[in-house]
Parts: sequence; structure tokens; C-alpha cells
Amino acid sequence: MKPLYFAAALLATGLFNSALAEPTKPELLTPELLVDLPNTFNSPASSDMDKEGNVYITSPNFHNDTLIKIGEMQTPAAPRIGMLDKNNNFSNWYTFTKQDMAPSTGKIAPMGIAFGPDGNAYVADMQMWFDGSYKSRILRINVVNGKAVSTDVVVTGLLFPNAVVFKGDDLFISETVLKLEGTKQLSGVYKVGMSELNAQKPAHIKPFLSTQNHDSHLFDTFASNATLKFGANGLTFDGEGNLYTSIMEDGSVIKTTMNERNEKVKTELFAKGLVATDGLKWDKRTNKIYITDLFANAIYSIDMQGKLELLAQNGNTTGLHGELDAPSELIVRGKDIIIMNFDAVFDSPNMVNKKADNPHTLSVIKLK
Repeated sequence: MKPLYFAAALLATGLFNSALAEPTKPELLTPELLVDLPNTFNSPASSDMDKEGNVYITSPNFHNDTLIKIGEMQTPAAPRIGMLDKNNNFSNWYTFTKQDMAPSTGKIAPMGIAFGPDGNAYVADMQMWFDGSYKSRILRINVVNGKAVSTDVVVTGLLFPNAVVFKGDDLFISETVLKLEGTKQLSGVYKVGMSELNAQKPAHIKPFLSTQNHDSHLFDTFASNATLKFGANGLTFDGEGNLYTSIMEDGSVIKTTMNERNEKVKTELFAKGLVATDGLKWDKRTNKIYITDLFANAIYSIDMQGKLELLAQNGNTTGLHGELDAPSELIVRGKDIIIMNFDAVFDSPNMVNKKADNPHTLSVIKLK
């Protein structure tokens, strides 16, 4: 089964709530083309930004087979990380090597990326795309003077890691799949301390068995509707240190309040009404969360009271002129929302995007 369509096998099509909630509907903003990416970056997935304003974007290159089939590539492009500098110049920052690949599959699927307090980049390797059950990992890319110089495996035993984000010295990892339990999909978030992110002795996550029998690193769990069998996805923190987790199949966002020791105090529904929530980022300037809807080709903002506002949306396109094309994640830099058009295809009538195709793009929405 091709990696791009692995998720389709998990779908029970037609069970999605097809109607969006009624968010505020001002005049929509128009996404513009920011970067036309080369074929070597054919599935931009996730991002983080360094202190200088450079944005780093992962690309697992899930569309290699499609591009080879139509004659636009001769050999598969290795997964890699690109850098968009503060002047919007895009370049290759790191190409994953043969030594970086998981021994069990000989492959790597870099998804979420976050810079730690040590200045290094931490990347989720989602091995479940290759049937690598519990073989997924977190890699540390060691950075010296802004350059990626080496990699280490620092967490093992994950199933479906997606987003990664730091709060202080703790790394939070969304686990999109924990276990199917009856009519509910369980997913969650793991928390691993910096002192455990050790290349000589990586932190190991034991398989989740139940809400009573699980690894001690499990920070929070969520039960969703099991229509897609994809739960916890994107992660972000607000200015007060609250964690927000997008629950993909529920089209919702969950808020987790913590104390000063990064321990969970309360978990509650924060926002709902999207079709398939994906990546989200909090923005300090506007004090809002910005979020992608992968299935609806849409971008929303959410204020701190949980009120949705639709910012941009379009139909099925190739993204040629910067239109949204199955956006997976975004990041806010100044007044720009920079959007990764993942161009994924799920076998569901509720997904607007129907085909993975050229071009491969980053879009931008200008905020006031």
C-alpha cells in the first residue's frame, strides 16, 4: 500500500459531519503564492521557526511515486528539511541520509519539528506510514552555527507521532493513534524531559494497553469518534502556557491547563466545528491560534474564548497561484501566515482535495 494512501484504509467514508459550525464570516482573505517548491520538497508537512525568523519545513516526500509515475522525477527524493529565511529565500537545510533511516523499514517520514532550549531541532519520524508499528521515533538534529551537523535518536517506541512542541525543558509529542476502543479512537500526548533525550540511552515509550496500563510518559488522552481513526494531531502553547491539541477526526481543539511544573490540571473542549483539524500555532501579536483544516482547504483563527473565524477557503485546485491545497500546517511570522500545502489525498467525499499533483507550494496570507 502506498504511504500516501495508508490513511485511506482506515477511513469509514461518509461518516464525517459535513457541515462546518457557524464561525464569524468576514470577507475572506486570499492566499498568495509564497514559494513554488522543487520536486525534492513534494509534501511540505510541518514547521518551526528559529530566533532569527528562519522557518524550517519538513518534507517526507510522500508524493515521490506519483511524480515518478507521471515522468516528472526519475528517482525518489530523499526526505528533507528546507529553510525559508526572513527574506523568503528557500533552500535545502538538511537531507536525511541512509544512516538516519529506521533499521526496521529503511525509511524515514519526518513530520513535526521543534527547536529545543538547547538550540537543536527535534523531529517526529512517523514510521507507521511504512507499517512500522511501534518503530516510530524522535530524532534530534544537532545544530552548530545554524547548520545541521549530525542526528541522534532520542525517543523510541512510538506508534504515530505527529506534532512536537517544547514548553521549558519538556518535549510534548502528539500520538495520533493509541488504540481503537469500541466505537472510540484513543489518542494522546506524551511528555519527555530534556534530561531523557539522550542519544546513548533514548527514552523508550512502552505500547499503550489501556487508560490504566500505559507508559509513564503519557501526559493526556483523548477519545474521538473513530470515523477517520486519527485523533491528536497539531500542538501549540499559548502565552499563559496552556496546551492546545487538534483532534483531527472530531474537527475540534482541546485545551489542557497546566501548573508551573508542567503537570496537567484540567482538560476541556476549546473549539469545534471544523472538518479535519491539522496543524495549529498560537501567535503572540494577535493572541490568537491559527489552524488548518486539511479536508476543507481552509484556514481559521481561534480567539482565546474559543471563537472560530474563517480566514480563507477555496475549492479543489493545484495550488498554482497560491490557493490552499490540502494545507497541513502553518506558522505565523510577523503579519504573515505561512502555509504548508501538504496536498494529501484521503478517500473520502468530505475531502476537497482530490489529487496529488504539481506544483508543490507554500502559500501566504497577509494579516493586518
